Amino acid sequence: MKNFLKQFNIEVNSLDYYNEALTHNSYSNEHRLTKNYQRLEFLGDAILQMRVSEVLFKKYPKSNEGILTKYRSSIVRKETLAKFAQKIGLGQFIRLGVGELESKGYEKDSILSDVYESITAAIYLDAGAQALENWLNGTIFKDENTEIFLESIIDYKSELQELIQIEMRNELSYITVSQEKIEDNKTLFTVHCTLDGMVYGIGTGYNKKQAEQMSAKNALSKIKKVQ
Repeated sequence: MKNFLKQFNIEVNSLDYYNEALTHNSYSNEHRLTKNYQRLEFLGDAILQMRVSEVLFKKYPKSNEGILTKYRSSIVRKETLAKFAQKIGLGQFIRLGVGELESKGYEKDSILSDVYESITAAIYLDAGAQALENWLNGTIFKDENTEIFLESIIDYKSELQELIQIEMRNELSYITVSQEKIEDNKTLFTVHCTLDGMVYGIGTGYNKKQAEQMSAKNALSKIKKVQ
């Protein structure tokens, strides 16, 4: 664990917090331990809620609280946190009972996300605020991944629909205007976002869903410029 955390510029002062953070209740029950990761998971969840809220608040100054809440929920949900935990190999350190080991509990989203939260709390309690920032910046806020990640989880179509419905009740339409075969057997879709026959946004993507999201994003950028 000490070597693992060094890659995030985190120095371990005491392993006690980390041992607790990595202990599943199946392991603690089998070995008659008094602690598992659940208390640290509780604290880690609160820490992530606060920090993710702060980052989104600063990054999207024109988005209302409803949209920011949706963004935050997409980032801190178990599936997303599990992906980060899996990517950095956190599962190899989890202490599991025999049954969970046999069922590959170290690959389950529910356990991986819980442990990401518990380790987050352990780092904060053991090494302090700067170590916590190092951890978050090396995982969920990693510079090279942040933009791509946010693009993948933000629902621009919902945000645009809510924004439009504030002033009118018309339904938005998404029209696929072209499908172009490109290299590597991929298809590039171009979609127009329209309202009452007028094109509000244009987007492209390697599937219709992505192209629709990009057209909604394009429409939002234009609308926000004139607000």
